[in-house]
Amino acid sequence: MRKSVAKCLGLGTLGLAALAAVLLLAGLSQSEVELTPNGVHSRLLFPAGASKDAAIQLWGGTGDKPVLPGFLDGPVVRNEADGTWSAAWFCEDRVERSSGAGAELHISCGGKQSRYPVSAPPSVPPSVIPMPAQLLVLSDVEGNLAFLDAALQKLGVADADGNWRYGRGQLVIAGDAVDRGRDVFGVLWRIYGLSLQAAQVGGAVHMVLGNHEQYLLRGNVSRANREHLYALEQLGGQRAAFAADTVLGNWLRAQPVVVQAGKVLLTHGGISREVAASGLSVEQLNEAMRRYWRGEPASKAELDAVLGADGVSRYRGYFDAGDKKESRASQEDIEAALRHFGADAIVVGHTQVERVSSLYQGRVHAVDVNSNGAAPEVLLFENGVPRVVDMGVGRALPEGAPAAALRPFKLTAAADWQALGRNVQAAWRLSRLPHPY
Repeated sequence: MRKSVAKCLGLGTLGLAALAAVLLLAGLSQSEVELTPNGVHSRLLFPAGASKDAAIQLWGGTGDKPVLPGFLDGPVVRNEADGTWSAAWFCEDRVERSSGAGAELHISCGGKQSRYPVSAPPSVPPSVIPMPAQLLVLSDVEGNLAFLDAALQKLGVADADGNWRYGRGQLVIAGDAVDRGRDVFGVLWRIYGLSLQAAQVGGAVHMVLGNHEQYLLRGNVSRANREHLYALEQLGGQRAAFAADTVLGNWLRAQPVVVQAGKVLLTHGGISREVAASGLSVEQLNEAMRRYWRGEPASKAELDAVLGADGVSRYRGYFDAGDKKESRASQEDIEAALRHFGADAIVVGHTQVERVSSLYQGRVHAVDVNSNGAAPEVLLFENGVPRVVDMGVGRALPEGAPAAALRPFKLTAAADWQALGRNVQAAWRLSRLPHPY
């Protein structure tokens, strides 16, 4: 009879546990903690033999007493039952709080004054609309507030203070406004405020949910900027910061996954043959997403259509870079999808292209140019006719990995063990998220 390894070594369960602990301690004694330039933990470099390190991502939102100069994250605002509101935000190295009953929250942080509309949530525009005279499409901003503000100002959508200047025009944010960049709250509050102002003058902002908004609302922090994640942890964590009882969390949960303007469908990933075959309308797709956020029952077909790999937020089948498990959509697939929705064209983000591109004989428009090498273009529909506009504003994304500092993991430091424990908890929460929905 073959003996177990433990018996061969003369070890019982306790012995194996002790051996594992010794090996862990030995490894940690040679490990290094990688930090962002402002002192937030980003990775643990654990020795893996042959002079190589295993890079363990740190998602616990910890740091070496970091200071983030000029960085304002938040605010997280909750409207109370008595008509007042409460707010919390992170400023540089601390959390600050306020409450009130006014229409605006005023924050001073890092020498800059900011205002937030907190008492009048914007109504969500209808998801099926006539094609307006001006419809501008921008996608995959990914927490890049500097780019968003510069682009909207250059395009005449907003002024230098972030106020709406597009009149009765309409703006579509075609998904992935969040994650990766540090200014997630800044981007969302800008879009939120513009939504309010646009509605007051007959315009509209359509905030289409992408897969990263879905990640954010479900508590998936694996794509979050580390310094943003650190600030979030000081504010109670991502799930709490975007919970349904917060102003931004409630607003995001009401947004669509598909908009149809005249004969044009606008979504983040695309319309797959499976979504078209489901028979679901634009309104049904959007209501399925909202029911999911409310925790109400939805069919497998509905959940696949809004959250699955072939769903409207994640599909990549229009591109050669699509996942291997996906088959490339055919022209017939596109035509069948368009017939189902009574449309002539589909606009998508999600998959990067070098410039705003027309595919499938003009039936698909790809607008994700979120890279430094891509052309600084946007798609504009003027009276229903698509036109590519060179806005002259690049993404200015950081090139390569950010400068990082390394220091030894300190076996005798309680803070390092606490950081390790927080990361284990974060990894456990990530592992508990259902996939795909």
